[in-house]
Amino acid sequence: MSTQMQTLSVRVPAEDLHWLSSFEVPGAVTPSDKVRGLLSQIRRQQQDTMDYARSVAWLRELLNPFVLAIREVEHQHRIHSEAVNAVVEWVPQIMATILSGRRFGNDTTADLISLEDILIQRCFQLFTALLRLGITSRAECYDPTAIERHVGRVIELAGLISANRKQGKGE
Repeated sequence: MSTQMQTLSVRVPAEDLHWLSSFEVPGAVTPSDKVRGLLSQIRRQQQDTMDYARSVAWLRELLNPFVLAIREVEHQHRIHSEAVNAVVEWVPQIMATILSGRRFGNDTTADLISLEDILIQRCFQLFTALLRLGITSRAECYDPTAIERHVGRVIELAGLISANRKQGKGE
């Protein structure tokens, strides 16, 4: 099935045209090809973000250049960060939950409660992954003391929450 093409004429600032000319769009050579490619990509992204699995895939695709760059630097310097790994793993899932969760049915309150629950669950999964790195005082991070510097506040808050719960049960 062939797509009928329509003419679209736009005026853009010279700096945007220069950027477009240097921007890499797979399979596109001319500015017109690139605009068509970008429009197609944006349409696909908008449609795909309504579905959780496709949102996760798109967000991971978006993060891929960053992840590849990090992996290259890690390889060159023989270092690794489990904290960065955890964030790169969980943030797309959290964001996909937000993006795909914007459709609300007839029971909006139940939908919002469900969305809130899954977001809290995903955030605590990331939080738990980071806390596991604090088991020892030297975490598997670029800076081995990175987790240790922040875990004290968490322990303090956890202690306050625990004490508050114990006090609440005693009343």
